[in-house]
Amino acid sequence: MQDIDARTVERILDGHVTTMIRRGDDGSLAMSADKWRLAEVTDAALTFRAEPPAPPDVAPHVIALDDVDHFAWDRLPKQQKRSQIRAYLRNGDVVTFSGMLGDPFGP
Repeated sequence: MQDIDARTVERILDGHVTTMIRRGDDGSLAMSADKWRLAEVTDAALTFRAEPPAPPDVAPHVIALDDVDHFAWDRLPKQQKRSQIRAYLRNGDVVTFSGMLGDPFGP
C-alpha cells in the first residue's frame, strides 16, 4: 500500500468507473450496488456520482478533504489490473474505490 495525495487520486480515477465500499469505524461494511465515477474535484472535496443505470435520485458521494487523514493506493498480489484507492477518514471510516485503475508509480 502506498500513500498518495488528492491530485494523484484525481489523476488515477479520471475517466474510470469504480465500485465503492465503506467500512465504518464500528466494523460495519457497506458496498454500493452502483458504479461510481469521480465527477468533480475542488480544493475542498472530491465528488462522486453514480453511473447509469443507477436511479436518478442516488445522491452524490462527497468526500471533504478536511475529513481525510490520508489516501492510499494498492493492488492485491493476485490482481493484474484491478486496484484500489482508499480514503482513510479522520473519524476512522475507510472508503474504498476499486476498479481497473492505473499504477500511480509505474508506466
